[in-house]
Amino acid sequence: MLRSDNGPEFLGQAFTGWTKVSGVAIQCIQPGKPNQNASVERFNRTFREEVLDQHLFARLQDVREAAH
Repeated sequence: MLRSDNGPEFLGQAFTGWTKVSGVAIQCIQPGKPNQNASVERFNRTFREEVLDQHLFARLQDVREAAH
């Protein structure tokens, strides 16, 4: 099971098609209730503040290197 918000990146046809083929169920949190997915929300905020906001990336490989 994958728990996520209702963002467009989790509702797209390619993603939902992949979950069906892979046998992964999607469980969406209630709109406006990020505390239902608190650990992921905390990680996303920390990663954004400590890595993504600190650099200007030219390539995806640069992001991967900064994340290690």
